[in-house]
Amino acid sequence: MLKQSVREIAPFTWCISEFGLVNAFAAAGNERAAVIDTCCGYGNIREIAEKITSRPLIVILTHKHPDHAGGIFHFRDCPVYMNGLDKDLVFPGMGFDNAFRKMYLDTRGPLRCPDVMKDVYSLIPESEPDMTFSFTHAEDGMRIDLGGRVLEVIHTPGHTDGSISLLDEDNRILFSGDTVNKSIILMRQKNNSPVLIERFHNTLEKIWSHEKAFDHLAIGHDGDLIDKGIVHDYLCLSSGLLDGSITGHYEEKGFRKGDVARLGKAELWYQCDC
Repeated sequence: MLKQSVREIAPFTWCISEFGLVNAFAAAGNERAAVIDTCCGYGNIREIAEKITSRPLIVILTHKHPDHAGGIFHFRDCPVYMNGLDKDLVFPGMGFDNAFRKMYLDTRGPLRCPDVMKDVYSLIPESEPDMTFSFTHAEDGMRIDLGGRVLEVIHTPGHTDGSISLLDEDNRILFSGDTVNKSIILMRQKNNSPVLIERFHNTLEKIWSHEKAFDHLAIGHDGDLIDKGIVHDYLCLSSGLLDGSITGHYEEKGFRKGDVARLGKAELWYQCDC
């Protein structure tokens, strides 16, 4: 049977790729291990995590979009951490159900996993999983101790109100979810308001204030580790969009449709319709 792929990216730290569609990560301490995001729910990600480490598992969600929280039903007996601002998050056209899993594969699969799409369809649960879960609020500055290894919560709103990143100073990694990756989506706002660009810019400044503590980002899509310099590229890009020195334009690229601007390694869809 088709299985998620695993790559060790640092000592006791692994990227679990859900067939190139989205990443989860596992980070083990001496006492317990954190599963950072749970992907869409194609196949059993918990089985993969338990093969990687024998430590008791906790789950930390960087945000509640269903491509990052969709496998949560495998962990309903585990402690879960999430920022409470995402508790009632509703994303148009993307529910916590099998219809979402099929839609996501239909739209993302041709770009991200064309050779295995048919096999991934077979991993969609046969019946609707119970997606309800309780969680502990992951507030800004919280330190989650795994036993000799601490993950610090940084509230990084923009992609969602409750998005968080996790700073692992020992391994000099920032787990950024969808807050910062190779291509960022900010949804279109009424009258094309720049409010999300402003919020994202403030988040980037907050992340960059920690830049002496990390070298790489562990990202949600399209690769696993990237150099922290991309944060500076996004800072310059968002600053330019806000002061008018940079102007983007409308594009349709794969499943993305909206206004986009690029600078260095940064690609920001800042008024996105998808």
